[in-house]
Amino acid sequence: MPSTRLRIASLLALAFTTTGCTSRGSDSSLSAPDGLLDQGALGPFPNADLIVDGHVAIPDGLLPAAATPWDVGRVAWRTGFSPVQVSVAKLWDYADIDPASLNDQNHIGVGGAVRILDLTSGTEVPCFAELDAYPDAISSGHRALLVRPMQAMPPGDHVAVVLTDAVLTMDGTAFPHAAWDRAVGTLPHYATLDTLLGAMGITPALAWDFPVSDGTLPLRSMAGALAVPTTYTLDTIRTDDTPENGAVPSGTWKNAEGTFNSTNWLVDDDSLTLDANGLPVAQGSADMYLFVHIPESAKDAPAGSVPVVLFGHGLLSNPDKYLNDPADPSGVVALSNRMNAIVVATVWRGLTYDDLLHAVTVSGDFGRFHELTDMLSQGVANTLALEDLVDAADGGTLLDDPFFEGKADKTQLYYYGISLGGIEGAVTLANQTRIDHAVLHVGGSSWSTMLERSSDWPAFEQGIVRGIPEPADRQILYSTMQLYWDAVDPISYAADLTGTNILWQESIGDNQVPNITTEALMRTYGVPLGEPYVSQPYGITTATLPLTGQVYTQFDPELGLPDAVNRPAADTGAHNVPRLWPGCAEQTAHALLNGGEVVHYCGDTACTAENTGE
Repeated sequence: MPSTRLRIASLLALAFTTTGCTSRGSDSSLSAPDGLLDQGALGPFPNADLIVDGHVAIPDGLLPAAATPWDVGRVAWRTGFSPVQVSVAKLWDYADIDPASLNDQNHIGVGGAVRILDLTSGTEVPCFAELDAYPDAISSGHRALLVRPMQAMPPGDHVAVVLTDAVLTMDGTAFPHAAWDRAVGTLPHYATLDTLLGAMGITPALAWDFPVSDGTLPLRSMAGALAVPTTYTLDTIRTDDTPENGAVPSGTWKNAEGTFNSTNWLVDDDSLTLDANGLPVAQGSADMYLFVHIPESAKDAPAGSVPVVLFGHGLLSNPDKYLNDPADPSGVVALSNRMNAIVVATVWRGLTYDDLLHAVTVSGDFGRFHELTDMLSQGVANTLALEDLVDAADGGTLLDDPFFEGKADKTQLYYYGISLGGIEGAVTLANQTRIDHAVLHVGGSSWSTMLERSSDWPAFEQGIVRGIPEPADRQILYSTMQLYWDAVDPISYAADLTGTNILWQESIGDNQVPNITTEALMRTYGVPLGEPYVSQPYGITTATLPLTGQVYTQFDPELGLPDAVNRPAADTGAHNVPRLWPGCAEQTAHALLNGGEVVHYCGDTACTAENTGE
């Protein structure tokens, strides 16, 4: 008898090798005119009917929109959906689901009432399921079911989302099989899927499927086309003894703001032009923002002895908010002084302080959403170009400028990013080979899951709600936007960071970057959690410190956990607190200066508000 895996593979080949050639219409073996749920092609989203001729094919005008229709052609080069694609199903016409029967955020794993099955490998993807907690969704009874993968699904694989009989209605009965029985009885595709799931030992109450693909092509293309910048300026120079340009923070010798010239891909400073293959078209060159900081400790350092840190700022901020603020709110100036390290930085276009108005405008006209991810792709490209400008081995000349007085050690180049800088820092590191030691503080992944749970979300949600008043429609759009986020989502780049020493730091109860999105990244990358720790997430191993390589550590501000729903967390400050603790700052400095070695500085127990280390 053939193995179960071989039988599954044979059925899969029969079922899906021609999926890419399927045409929509009543004569299709895949689709009915009204979709699996009699709700059209988006019911549920995504589904295999949205793949035509081997590519994502969301019909123009199908997605809900405010003023500007979604430009779905921007993802038509893809051969499948996101590795962290959220599935959205409107099921209230079939049953009133009891949310207590779902494997929710507190029960991430496999074998739950709702499951994601990798049909290609015959394995299960850790996930959880929830009903939309937006107040209007609850009051109307129109709560979309949201199924969220908590580990990246492999590009090239085909997956199925399955509701089992463990999904109960509010009267305690199993979720009705009516829609599934109709589909299996009338649509050969779903009949084959039913057989395939049966071979895996699963009897579905409802199921749908879709292929997964890599969405990183646009940014990889930009990174590969970059040239080393040849011109730069240092326009505004401030020093500790020339206050006429503004006082510098304590611990600063001098800093400067200026520009460097690099490849530009943005049209009208907000959008990429993609060719038929999904490749961005360069638009010439432009001046990009530059910030340089030299600590007080470098004044008396020997020539050629001061390491250089490429720094990534947080959401809706700028480097000067970290490096030229007398309050030093994130301790970056103090860390630079402690490490005796020069800091260089640029901005994450699209999500900087200066881009706030643009981001709010886009939220009110959500069909323009791609502008944010286009601009952020440019920001990552700019950071990669700045790395080249710093790296003498690549021909970079910045550190030869008289401003640095010969202090820089051109052989030591590291990366430190906070929040957005931790998220996009991982994307940056994945697209380069020069930096091999980095610390990524309170970063996460899976943007479409992260945003609604962030305490930063309300300012943007208001505009989206005005333009798209139906909560379930918004959930479909949030799921769709992950196709655009993929290029700048670190969970897309797991295979590219092998061999890079990275310390990933998590704040328990993080109100801005949900812990589940950090942990999904660690689960996907296979990064161990350093001991002692606060709590061990599902599917993550532990390891004794000190340790070198990729390591994940936890810090607990003891400010409580956000509610386990897709609503913004209360602004507890948990996102910001740990980076100022001695145990966290010392761990960061040691990892960067000592070959990536991660050491625990809080004694025999986890680092907490009561035990901040020394």
